[in-house]
Amino acid sequence: MPNPEKIQKIDFLLKHLSLVNQFAQSGYWISTDELCMLLSFDNSELEILNSKEISDQFEWRNFSYTQVACQGSTKMWVISDNGNKKSELPKLSESPKLSDASAPNFLMPSQASLDSPSLISKPIGQEGETIVAEYAWIENFLTAAQCQSLLQYVRAQEHNFISTSNSDNDANYRRSMVLYTFPEFAELMTKRLNEITPFILTYLRLDSFSPSKVEIQLTLHNDGNYYKIHNDSGSPDCANRVLTFVYYFYREPKQFSGGELVLYDSKIENNCYVAVSTFKTVKPQNNSIVFFPSYYMHEVLPVSCPSQAFLDSRFTLNGWIRN
Repeated sequence: MPNPEKIQKIDFLLKHLSLVNQFAQSGYWISTDELCMLLSFDNSELEILNSKEISDQFEWRNFSYTQVACQGSTKMWVISDNGNKKSELPKLSESPKLSDASAPNFLMPSQASLDSPSLISKPIGQEGETIVAEYAWIENFLTAAQCQSLLQYVRAQEHNFISTSNSDNDANYRRSMVLYTFPEFAELMTKRLNEITPFILTYLRLDSFSPSKVEIQLTLHNDGNYYKIHNDSGSPDCANRVLTFVYYFYREPKQFSGGELVLYDSKIENNCYVAVSTFKTVKPQNNSIVFFPSYYMHEVLPVSCPSQAFLDSRFTLNGWIRN
């Protein structure tokens, strides 16, 4: 019988190498710090790469790592696949520097194929073709202290939450409460999102773009709350939403159940994305965030919170990154 621990290690290795390969294919420039996070190098190896004596190229496994620029005191590198003779050095700009908490090895892949199509302005593929939903998931997106401060903040803002609505003003379509103004945490989240977005786009194989706006809401779901199936870019005023994110946080021990995010596979019908019966489910996990393309049809399943206490709710910082 196969050893489950060995299988898990092999699975992790395959995912790690797949992520390195995605960077090789994308052509993104990354800093030395980011490169060491990607390759899981330790501090001593980081010091070697940062030293002036190091060569401008080295190899790791079947990949080459070439220094292509030095912006200030920061070395910029590009990855190429030695097994792909057609690969060329890219002419792309620097990706933003990541802090330690957003290291790419926190990315948890969906179970979908990595061959998902790039996101463009109209449906991709043939009429009737099914597009499998993919997502990127990151654990420990904020520090423990930041997450705790966020909980303390919502406690003080309890009376400022208002009922949510949807574009059709259907009271039975969406039930939750929302806070639209939270400047300090909106600034924190925007900074973290700007840091991680290039990696998310590479991971999900979406076309690179320059974000024009980051929208964020602070939402709570308590007992009986839900959000029926919808997408986030289906109306003219939100058609340029490219990436949707949902950051989960809640008081522990967890006092609610349910509230899973359901991401539906899509079929192209009449030049539009339509949900099909197959889907993936993302369970809320404290201090984690999930990213997915905004055109996906998705829903929030009903929450059960027996105490109905405000602080026992399922809280999220959720929103969209626009092109």
